[in-house]
Amino acid sequence: VYNYSFLNETVIQRFGLDPEEFVRVLNPIASDQTHLRASLIPGIQKNIEDNARYFDEFRLFEIGVEIHKNESIGELPSEIFHLCAVVYHREGDAGGLFDLKGLAETLTPGIETKPSAEPEVYEHPARVADLVLSDQVVGRLFEFHPGFVERGRAAVLDLNLDLLMKLARRETRY
Repeated sequence: VYNYSFLNETVIQRFGLDPEEFVRVLNPIASDQTHLRASLIPGIQKNIEDNARYFDEFRLFEIGVEIHKNESIGELPSEIFHLCAVVYHREGDAGGLFDLKGLAETLTPGIETKPSAEPEVYEHPARVADLVLSDQVVGRLFEFHPGFVERGRAAVLDLNLDLLMKLARRETRY
């Protein structure tokens, strides 16, 4: 899928995120496109919602840019490539998490799954883990909280591709 790089304050707050941490667009082209996205998750959740009306199960992914504010005044925002993959089942199938864990391990041998300390508002509190490579968190593996998916279950893999590629190069041996 390919989603717009814009969000509005309502969507940002629904996901428990702080609008002040997002880059605000000074002259938005529409009222629902006031901030640049700092996460692919809201767009992916909308894709799940839209597709769940027509399909009992599906898989989708997006490779896109997250735009983050820089702390230094006058600095341009950072653009960080992320991969977000989803496995959705209308009937209660928890296998999506294992499929996505296998995908992460295939993409990056040596990646580890570790329990997350604090789940986000949109994450199921008992089905969330950090993905760690070389003692650095490179992504998340989680199932959406039932309040964010009307019917069924959706497992999500979110990987920071820029960090992953940097760390993977250090780990590669011939």
